[in-house]
Amino acid sequence: MHYINESHILLFLLQILVLLGIARTLGVICESFKIPAIVGEILAGVLLGPTLLGRVAPSLQLWLFPSDEIQSTMLETVAWLGVFFLLLSSGFHVDIKKAIRSGRAAILIGIVGVLFPIAIGFPVFSTLDSIYWGNEANVLTFALFLSVAGSITAISVVARTLNDLDISKTPRGSLALSSCAINDIFGWFLFTVVISLVTPNSMSIAEIVGSVLGIITFMVLSFVFGSKLLSAALRYVESTKLPQPAASQSLIASLGLLCGAITQWLGIHAILGFFLAGIIARSTKGVSDDLRKSVSDTLHAIFVPLFFATLGLKIDFLTGMVLWPTVIFCVVAILGKFGGAWLGARLGKESQQTSILIGFTFVPGGAMEIVVATLALELQLIGHAIFVAIVFAALASSILAGPLIGIQKRRMEIGKRTN
Repeated sequence: MHYINESHILLFLLQILVLLGIARTLGVICESFKIPAIVGEILAGVLLGPTLLGRVAPSLQLWLFPSDEIQSTMLETVAWLGVFFLLLSSGFHVDIKKAIRSGRAAILIGIVGVLFPIAIGFPVFSTLDSIYWGNEANVLTFALFLSVAGSITAISVVARTLNDLDISKTPRGSLALSSCAINDIFGWFLFTVVISLVTPNSMSIAEIVGSVLGIITFMVLSFVFGSKLLSAALRYVESTKLPQPAASQSLIASLGLLCGAITQWLGIHAILGFFLAGIIARSTKGVSDDLRKSVSDTLHAIFVPLFFATLGLKIDFLTGMVLWPTVIFCVVAILGKFGGAWLGARLGKESQQTSILIGFTFVPGGAMEIVVATLALELQLIGHAIFVAIVFAALASSILAGPLIGIQKRRMEIGKRTN
């Protein structure tokens, strides 16, 4: 039996200190240049991992991040908390009621925006050589995972970009956010179903159908009754002498843990439960914007940067990057999401210029693509080259999204003045 001793605790604290300090510093620097903080947070891991420190001072890198199983597990546990709470805070951006009220256009954009990149991605990814597969993958699971991964949009990046450009509260901005909300719910549901199909403990067809029906039922119940139950719980907490807003923050975090445990028990990955919990918190009247922001700020100050920083410790990004699969995934994911959103908008009777704007808002993969890549790597569905390709595409698309949306906004303003 393994036991944690004093040296494990000391090194763990040093690891957290170094990773969090550098990740937060680089994240703030990136944000000052209008670059998503995630870029700096991942760069921290790249600098401290085998990519740089492992080359410059291999003995120091091995001492700070040894391959010891207990030490690695301690750090990985914190990283998983970062994954879960990242999905919780991402759910804060999904206003399900507003998305439903947005009507036919938002629903078409959200669903076609997922199905279109899957439709074009699956045959393309099926042709990739098996050297890029993970040990547990076959051509079906590998291509299916990549096509779904390339269809997920980072709504948090979209929300921030639209807000920075002062179009989040315009009709077009509202349509874009509502469409992304539907896209995220549908995309994450499909992804967690795919994950359930390829878990090491393979399930029978009946068990898979049961899990899917169970999660659909849980999602419906969450959307119908979740906000009411959370609102009642908040009123009770606020009536006690527990300190605020700490007590309410703990309640929202506990909701994430509960929903995550339920979805994991149903045979679908816990990440979907945390995402649903965030959506419930977003639609609950008793949860103010300030409360959601305080929860999100806390999570993004500690857990989320540690998750992204630890990614760089796992892989040598210099030897891991292979040009061809990286180019293929970038092209399919970016153009696929743009094309799907554009097509959905056109089917929803939106104008050509509005459809292009909506298409650009669907481009960023951001943290969401990196999360799915991490899960796939853990399940051995993909190799290191594909993992690096997805990370590169997620970062590149997130950096490109702002300028592309800004250019299209200016084109529409010029067109409106000339008309």
